[in-house]
This record gives sequence, structure tokens and C-alpha cells, in this order.
Amino acid sequence: MAERGRPKETAQVQLDKWTREMYQIPAKPELGWKMVWHYDNNKSVNGPYKTEMTYPKGHKQEKIKADKGKAYNGQPVVMVFKTSDRSNARTKMKIWNNENIDYIISAKTLPGIPDNAVILECGVGESFIDIWKLKYSL
Repeated sequence: MAERGRPKETAQVQLDKWTREMYQIPAKPELGWKMVWHYDNNKSVNGPYKTEMTYPKGHKQEKIKADKGKAYNGQPVVMVFKTSDRSNARTKMKIWNNENIDYIISAKTLPGIPDNAVILECGVGESFIDIWKLKYSL
């Protein structure tokens, strides 16, 4: 005899580890990108702990070129660096008034900063000057 009424609730199985795969073109996955999201409740409860992005063959990332001389409304760019990687190296601060932070970070050489300098901090704003002067005793 068939059971009548509402079916019994079955307990849902909660997985601790699982992955999700997403394709740009699901019909032909080899043409577009593939994204894999890895979930693990032991590592992260809020979302994926790792994502993998696989691009199609022949895909080239476009290079971003930082604009030189584009300032932030008169805000200075401040960099704190050590003159070398030695423990007794001198800590110095360099301030640019009309420069883009992306250009400063990506430039191969900067005037006034040695090639073997170790960059400790870099930021935009006058408040960083006071904070880092106290922090590094400059």
C-alpha cells in the first residue's frame, strides 16, 4: 500500500569539501576560460579558500602602464625605505608631490633611492608623513 501524506524528512548531508567548476562557454569548454572554486569548511566557512582561473590558449594579459605625473589632488606620495638589506641600514623617507603611486611602485629606478633599497611602506597622503616619522624615528 502506498504511503499517504507528507513524506518523511531526510537529513541533508553537509559536505566539508567540494569544488565548483564554471565555464565561459559551457557547450565548448576548450574555447573559453575555466574557473574552479575550492570550498573547505575547515579552512573557511564564509566562502572559497582558493580559486583557479584557466585561460584559453593564446590568451595574453594586457599590460597596465602607469601614467607618469598624474597627482592625487595635491596629495603627496610618501615612501619609507631602508638603504640596503643589512640590519644596520639607514631608514629614509622620500616624498613626491606630483607623481602617481603606481608609477613609483613599478619604476625600475627612482631618483634618490638606491637600487638595492628595501621598500618598507608606501602611501598617498600627508597623514602618512607624520605617522611614519613617529614609527621609524625619522
